[in-house]
Amino acid sequence: MILYNITVIANNDIKDEFREWTIHVFLPTIAQSELFKSQSLLKVNDSPNEGETFCIQIIAKSETEIALFQQTQLSLLHEKSNDIWLNKIYLFESKMEYLAMY
Repeated sequence: MILYNITVIANNDIKDEFREWTIHVFLPTIAQSELFKSQSLLKVNDSPNEGETFCIQIIAKSETEIALFQQTQLSLLHEKSNDIWLNKIYLFESKMEYLAMY
């Protein structure tokens, strides 16, 4: 399994709007696709960054599901960040492979 993580640093003036949009629009859209085992939003409590740091975490069976998500659904987040939150959020993606889980 692979943990696909999108870290988002949101300016203080849009952090609440970003959180609510992610919870009520973006995550339900991802869930409807039924591509993944789970999808969640986390807040980083001890972030050294200004603003609020969030992580959108998606658990996938393989790279195939992640690639399909990137082609079909990730654009929703990119469009919102470019059209509405331009220069107010910074995001980056990472993939981590599970080696052991207990």
